[in-house]
Amino acid sequence: MYMKFYDIDALESKCSIENKYKITALVAARARWFSEQKNMLDAESANEKYLSAALLEIDSGRLPTAWIEELEAAAAAADSAQKSTD
Repeated sequence: MYMKFYDIDALESKCSIENKYKITALVAARARWFSEQKNMLDAESANEKYLSAALLEIDSGRLPTAWIEELEAAAAAADSAQKSTD
């Protein structure tokens, strides 16, 4: 078995997020969801670890848009909360 490396810049263009921190948070949240649900979306990723499955899903363009929208909403809420404390 080999390790696949994902280009963060390519992932940015595939999920339309221009912030590497947000992509990292998205991948971590999706992997956590896989872990908690014990739910792998397809047979191709069934042999993958949760983190690898999340990266594969983004790389192949199969990430549900609701995940991206939820991340953007959470980031906007965090930005406005931080601005109110400044």
